Amino acid sequence: MKGFKSFADKVTVDFEPSITGIIGPNGSGKSNISDAIKWVLGEQSAKALRGSKMKDVIFAGSDDRRPKQVAEVTLTLDNKDRELDIDYDQVKIGRKVTKDGKSDYLLNGQRCRLKDIQELLLDTGIGKEAYSIIGQGKVEAVLNEGSADRRRLFEEAAGITKHKQRKEESEEKLADTQQKLQRIEDIISEIKRQVGPLEEEAEKAKQYKEYSSELEEHEVDLLLNKYADLETDLDQKIATKQDLSYKLTKVKSKVNEYDLKIDKEEEKLDDLIEEIDDLQDKLYQKRNQKQKLGNKIDLAEQRENNLAQQKDRLKSEVKRLKREVSTLQDEIKKSEEKKKEVTKDLKSKKEVLNNQQDQLAEIKEKLQEKNQRREEIRNNKLANINEINQYQNKLSNLEQNIEYYTHEVEELQEEEEELNKELTAKQEEKEEYETELSQLQKKFEEQQQNLKQKKEANEELTTEFNDLKDKYDELKDKLSRKKSKLKTLKDLEKSYSGYYRGVKKVLKYAQNSDNLPGVCGVVAELIEVPKKYETAIEVALGSILQNIVVEDNKVGQKAIDYLKRNNAGRATFLPLDLIDPRSLRSNEQQALNVEGAINVAEKLVDYESQYEDAIKNILGRIIVAQDMDSAVQISKAANKRVKVVTLEGEIVRPGGSMTGGSRNKNSNLLGRSRQIEELSSEVEDLNEQEENIKNKGFAKRKELEKLREEIEKLDEEVRQLDLEQTSLDKDYQQADNEVKRLKKELNKKQNKINTLEEKQDELKEQQQQVKQELESLTTGEDDLEGLINKLEKEINALQANKEELGNKITDTKVEIASLEQEQQSLAQEYKNKKMALKNKQEKITKEENNITKVKEKTKEIESKKEELIAEKKELKDKIVEAKKELDSLKENRTEVKKKISQYQQESKESRERRDKLQEKSNQNEVKLTEIKVNLENIEEKLKQEYEIEVYDLIEEREEIDNYQEVEKIIKDLKKKMKELEPVNLGAIEEYENLSKRLEFLEEQHTDLIEGRNSLQEVISEIENEMKEEFLTTFKEVKEEFETIFVDLFEGGQAKLKLEDENDLLETGIEINAQPPGKNLQKLSLMSGGEKALTATALIFALLKVNPSPFYVLDELDAPLDDANVNRFANYLQELAARAQFIVITHRKGTMRAVNTLYGITMQNSGVSQIVSLKLDEVVNY
Repeated sequence: MKGFKSFADKVTVDFEPSITGIIGPNGSGKSNISDAIKWVLGEQSAKALRGSKMKDVIFAGSDDRRPKQVAEVTLTLDNKDRELDIDYDQVKIGRKVTKDGKSDYLLNGQRCRLKDIQELLLDTGIGKEAYSIIGQGKVEAVLNEGSADRRRLFEEAAGITKHKQRKEESEEKLADTQQKLQRIEDIISEIKRQVGPLEEEAEKAKQYKEYSSELEEHEVDLLLNKYADLETDLDQKIATKQDLSYKLTKVKSKVNEYDLKIDKEEEKLDDLIEEIDDLQDKLYQKRNQKQKLGNKIDLAEQRENNLAQQKDRLKSEVKRLKREVSTLQDEIKKSEEKKKEVTKDLKSKKEVLNNQQDQLAEIKEKLQEKNQRREEIRNNKLANINEINQYQNKLSNLEQNIEYYTHEVEELQEEEEELNKELTAKQEEKEEYETELSQLQKKFEEQQQNLKQKKEANEELTTEFNDLKDKYDELKDKLSRKKSKLKTLKDLEKSYSGYYRGVKKVLKYAQNSDNLPGVCGVVAELIEVPKKYETAIEVALGSILQNIVVEDNKVGQKAIDYLKRNNAGRATFLPLDLIDPRSLRSNEQQALNVEGAINVAEKLVDYESQYEDAIKNILGRIIVAQDMDSAVQISKAANKRVKVVTLEGEIVRPGGSMTGGSRNKNSNLLGRSRQIEELSSEVEDLNEQEENIKNKGFAKRKELEKLREEIEKLDEEVRQLDLEQTSLDKDYQQADNEVKRLKKELNKKQNKINTLEEKQDELKEQQQQVKQELESLTTGEDDLEGLINKLEKEINALQANKEELGNKITDTKVEIASLEQEQQSLAQEYKNKKMALKNKQEKITKEENNITKVKEKTKEIESKKEELIAEKKELKDKIVEAKKELDSLKENRTEVKKKISQYQQESKESRERRDKLQEKSNQNEVKLTEIKVNLENIEEKLKQEYEIEVYDLIEEREEIDNYQEVEKIIKDLKKKMKELEPVNLGAIEEYENLSKRLEFLEEQHTDLIEGRNSLQEVISEIENEMKEEFLTTFKEVKEEFETIFVDLFEGGQAKLKLEDENDLLETGIEINAQPPGKNLQKLSLMSGGEKALTATALIFALLKVNPSPFYVLDELDAPLDDANVNRFANYLQELAARAQFIVITHRKGTMRAVNTLYGITMQNSGVSQIVSLKLDEVVNY
């Protein structure tokens, strides 16, 4: 590791055989070792590595260490036993990631794909999703009900993960093949639609040619004689043609007349149908409306009942309220009398208070006047002082501003001079940019034209290249399908797919080890069977195909011991030193003479001579027959003592029992080698074609790349010129803007100078005015101070009188307050009772109003109900009328249909007359044409073939005695030719071309069908293999799990169960556990320690059934108590003989079980280091 998480520096960890322990305090980075192994094996989830994004695995730095830019991990595996399918004793798997997100995978130092590593590790128990790396999180995932992870563990143990992957790949290819098959079937269907009629035309053309040739042989003798007769017939046929033409025109006119009538009536019919549909829709709406009105009437009746109940309740409430009103009126009368007495006393006291308050008001008024006068004088004095200060400040500000404006004018004049100089320089710079910009524009336009020409050439070349690429892709697609099937078959052959588990184990053990020499192979590998006999031989042998041929019985015994020792299943062996050949007895030989008997099965297969006894033993007494009937006769002829198998796989067994029917072709062990050989040849041929097209494509691509480089270079030059032009234009604009800005700035400066000088003159005038005002304000300030002292003495005397009178008023107010309180109390009581009386009276009025409203509402509802009933009746009448109208329209529709039927019948009769006349006309036309053609043919034939002009000899012709016989022959031939007309002579060539295309497409179709069938067979084989291997593994794991659970828990019981035994490819796996002393319970209710120990039992069971080369247990023992930790450690030691364990732990019980121990420390902040420890050094850990 280097730069991975907390391991900043390069660290190498050697894991010894047996158990290696990794310990360290929390946060030291020990679990980073587990993360590193997961990561290098292809983990894609940053969350699974305890990060938020993948680059979080790179060392992030610490207080005294800078962050790393790269994280690298390399895992070295021992492959001397060739368990991994790669020819190296050591396999180094590496992974690297950089800060910029770049990631690489390495296999023995060479870059590769993640898929390559995943395929290499398939079914080994190693991988990011396999059961070789187990942590607390995975324990929970394994034990969760319906966990997909649990299913994946069993699949990995069963070795079907790679089958699953191949199945998915095959299904994708199958879908693609099906799509292509659909497309090509559509094309074939279209061509076949064209070929059928074209084939008939071609056959007609061929027949026509034959008749024509035969005709010419007889015709030459009669040409001159026939010519004269034909001229006479010609005149007659022309007259007939004119007569038929007149009659035909008349009948056609009649047909058209009827057609117009039919069209007119059909239009009427369409209108009627539309009216009927509209009326039916309206009728449906009215019925719905009627239904709704009925609902409204029901609702109105219900509301009438509710209002009647409400009216009775309101009348009762009014009576109760009137009784309460009478009682309140008596109480109010008593309160009024008491209130009058208190009011009289209060009035007397208030008169006394008013007199006192009048005197106090008079004093306050005088006091206010004196205070107000004093404040006015004080304010005048203060205002006078403020005004003097303001004028003094204003005078000072004016002097400062005059000085400031004088300084500003001087500075602006200096700036104006500098701006004039800068303006002259910028104007010169602008003129230089303008000249340079014109030259650059001209060069830009020239390069643009060159670029356009190059791009046009590129488009032409790209089209040529794409045509080649399409051809290449089509070929590559076909090659890919063939290669995929070939790879699948080779993988199936290599992995011994389809063979029993025990057979597979022995073959792999013999292949990868020198411990079992003398294994020759299975029967299916040792015989070669012609394709036509594959089904027969495979059915006849059945499971015997998987029997293993060995050199002698000792090899067989060693293999059986190996299977027992490793609990690896069963197998049947054929030792060559013990096996005896078998053959037909002399009295059974006659069965081979029965019709349909092909031969003894042993004679129909090829094999090497050293296996002769074994092959004769299994095939020497089996006869292959053509069909079931033959098989029965052969069995009888052999006294029912031999097995007979048909080519379709039906069997007649010794004794006479028969086996047959439909057969699912799930496995084809015999045909696999043949298919591999055939496919290899096809792939080799397709590879040559692919290479040829590829070379042409490469040449075209180089040419295209060269042109594109030129375009890219030109494009860059144009872009650069454009950028230069833009940049220069920008500089020019900036210079122009700067000139404008400077001119504007100069104008602003001048205006500002003028403004400042005017402002300066105004300020000087203001300065003189302020000085004059200041002098007038300084006089008369002392007079104001004397007036203020006099007023203060008068105010003090008035203040003493005011305080004395205030005390008297307070006493009077206390007496009044007491009386007012009593009065207020009585008034409140009176008011409350009045309010209560008013509320009661209002409530009575309200309830009486409510009664009135209820009566009105009842009348309103009754009125509405009557309206609804009337509306419903009216709607009912409308529905009746609509029905009548609908019936009337339907009657009209029936009448129109009758008329149409009548016109159609009359039109039909007219058409029949027209067709008969047309047929006569056609016949006459044919005869007329025939006469003309014959006349022309006679002339042409005599001229071309005999160099004779017909009129030169017509008058001197000789009569032929056998004229009628020859004429009959000619007539028959012409009639046959006429029956074939019209003839498309070009159809022969068209048919041949289309047939060739159809043949080519059907070949492609056949290839695709074979490809599809092959893929379906492969998928079927893979699924059956997956089911068989999964079920076998599940049973073995179930047995081991139940035993290990009892060992680890020292009692109790546990069961594994398939959720759906009928769906072995997708079924989940249930775990039912019952620790000692407890009832059977759901896993979710178990403690963390029980869960962990149950998961451990499951992992150990998987290990025993299909061991992984190594295991990483990341604090798996954390939730266990000490007793369980010790049992866990003991079992771990027992299993260490089978596999390598890397245990990350805190528990001493586990540490005692390890053979090698590493400690993880963090001496420097944020950086992990590894130290090797002795077991006695861990005691104090």
